[in-house]
Amino acid sequence: MKKNSLATDEQFMREALKEAKIAGKEGNWPMGCVLVIDGQIVGREHNTGYTESIRLAHAELKVLLRAKDELEKHKGKAVLYTTYEPCPMCFGAIVMMKINRVVTGIDLDHSGCLDLQQHLPSFFQQPKFKFEVTRGVLAEECKNVYESSLVGSHHLQKNEH
Repeated sequence: MKKNSLATDEQFMREALKEAKIAGKEGNWPMGCVLVIDGQIVGREHNTGYTESIRLAHAELKVLLRAKDELEKHKGKAVLYTTYEPCPMCFGAIVMMKINRVVTGIDLDHSGCLDLQQHLPSFFQQPKFKFEVTRGVLAEECKNVYESSLVGSHHLQKNEH
């Protein structure tokens, strides 16, 4: 795999931000992601939980399911860029799909689960299930997209009380 650089991470996070903006405009949680293998985007998604009326329609889960064939061919080479730290469900999918690295923008309300990696059962402590985590890439931009969306701003106001 190519050496990671901040410029590369920012480039792909900007693509994830485009997806997050689409989600927000559609009335969904403003979260987006892109999946990269060997420096190429092989998938992009955004949350559609509200518009599809299914709570499982998270960006990360959707992109991993759609790219399953590419992931199978290129085991251990995938990097997932996501504007918001993944929830428990998406964390499980990341582990099971053997993603090599996860790059996140923000985790405003500390609902992200990437730290759970060290607390998994022993079977999942094998190297094939481990992944690197890089946090805070374009954090301010990710926060702005989140806060400027109707869903994100409503969530923040509701939780301030």
